[in-house]
Amino acid sequence: MESGPSRGSAAQKRPVRTQAVIDQSDMYTHVLSSFTERKGVSHKFIIAVLMEYIRSLNQFQITVQHYLYELVIKTLVQHSLFYMLHQFLQYHVLSDSKPLRLSTANDEIVEVLLSKQQVLGALRFIRSVGGHDNVSARKFLDAARQTADQMLFYTVFRSFQQRNHRLRGSPAFNPDSSLLLRLHPSSL
Repeated sequence: MESGPSRGSAAQKRPVRTQAVIDQSDMYTHVLSSFTERKGVSHKFIIAVLMEYIRSLNQFQITVQHYLYELVIKTLVQHSLFYMLHQFLQYHVLSDSKPLRLSTANDEIVEVLLSKQQVLGALRFIRSVGGHDNVSARKFLDAARQTADQMLFYTVFRSFQQRNHRLRGSPAFNPDSSLLLRLHPSSL
């Protein structure tokens, strides 16, 4: 005679395996966005977690939602990791998407770079994301002038002249750009 539970009852007590589906919006709302705001957590660790989540989604061929990319960009900008951001964009680690292009993240990045007098870095960044044709030359020229570096100003000025020539067939700026008359390199 056997003592203990019978074979039939053991099969009934096994836990039933279930799956929970957590979509990207839930992960973003309840885990990742609050995680990025936690104090005392290394920004390197935060970025590593975000990138690993994106890598995992890509590995399983799941389209990554734009707000996850925006969260990575926001985190990189908050910690002044512009070089890493530039690398991620250049090597398509962060995929380009229409909502991301239309977001103000690019404008914020440019503003931060210009405020730190990294005018050429801002110009390179805006070119890398394809916004060079639509960006205000005045903003970049003002920032270059504030550095008091004549060579930097001339470089930025020529860059926008070349853009104008490519887009409009003439290096001239729009007639309403009265500021540019005062900023022209010959007046420095």
